[in-house]
Amino acid sequence: MKDLLRPRRAFALLMSLMLALGSAQATASEIGVTDTEILLGQSLGLTGPLAELTLDINNGARAYVNEVNSRGGIHGRRLKVITMDDGYQAPNTVKNVEQMVNQDKVFAIFNVTGTPNCEAILPLVKQNGVPFFSPFTGADSLRNPPVPNVFNVRASYRDETEKLVQHLQTVGIQRIGVVYQASSFGKDGLAGVEAAMAQRGMKPHAVASVQSNASDTDAAVTAVSESNPGAIILITAGRPTFEFIKSYNKARRGVQFYTLSVMGASANIKALGKDGVGVVVASVVPFPWSQAHPLVKEYQSAMQKIGLTDYSFVSFESYINARVLGAAIERTGKNLTRSGLVNAAENMRQVSLGGFNVGFGKDSRQASKHVELTIIGANGKFIK
Repeated sequence: MKDLLRPRRAFALLMSLMLALGSAQATASEIGVTDTEILLGQSLGLTGPLAELTLDINNGARAYVNEVNSRGGIHGRRLKVITMDDGYQAPNTVKNVEQMVNQDKVFAIFNVTGTPNCEAILPLVKQNGVPFFSPFTGADSLRNPPVPNVFNVRASYRDETEKLVQHLQTVGIQRIGVVYQASSFGKDGLAGVEAAMAQRGMKPHAVASVQSNASDTDAAVTAVSESNPGAIILITAGRPTFEFIKSYNKARRGVQFYTLSVMGASANIKALGKDGVGVVVASVVPFPWSQAHPLVKEYQSAMQKIGLTDYSFVSFESYINARVLGAAIERTGKNLTRSGLVNAAENMRQVSLGGFNVGFGKDSRQASKHVELTIIGANGKFIK
């Protein structure tokens, strides 16, 4: 009788082991996820022409991560962020993301900065199915057609340029010059300006391009100033913006400059100095110095906890980006998977983050269309 029971016991033991293994596999963590940690990655131009901008980006994300981890993380998992410098060079961005995805095994990436940089990693993102949140660009190429695992948070450059052109028409300025960076970022913004003006029966009065290293600034200044525009829209970021405004003011003063939201870092105002006074800057987030907005208060508190009080539009945008990603992770639940995150994000519709509304959908990969205009005051600070 004992001999008959041994095979049955062996079979039962084998079945128990198989069930246990199956259960372990069913609950095994996703790539970049353990019981205590979620690994995220971001590639930023911490050196190079956008170094001032990306410092604010890094600080805003760091403020959120510190805040959420101080509360025990999300569903008991702390956030850990790998940050790599790409010098604002697209080939470096590709290498960084390849390492983060294939070697470091991050769960998701976010805040990758720059239009050409984000465009360059799209094939990698699509191939690996890694969630890519809040590309730090307003380019149309990352929005239309929607990419299933790419989730834009900020308003697009088309939204920003529409707001600028609408404002200029309202105040009666018709002679509008446009200076754009000689990159996919600049070309996308130029197309947005031209489209917004065409809807109103208008055309740019003068158009000039400038290299990302600002080496041909003087030529751009000459080309635009000769037409004597009443206002100039700058589709530029970092050094080209500073150099053009300063050089133009030396050649001809009195023109009104309008810039995109990438100008919203504190270091940018300092770089412009007295030449920044009166420059109008588009913003895709609420005023970061507000004393009444609930989300602004949360952002300021989070920044203070990492020892920073130098607020800016850019660090606030990055804080919001990280918070949107955190909200999507929280909605995914304890069983965190990449596909679950994508599904949870798609179902984030009409969500209020401290009074700032965001929302995705099956056919929508842009959470916000918020754009407002601010101006740099005589004291070197933004005025709403």
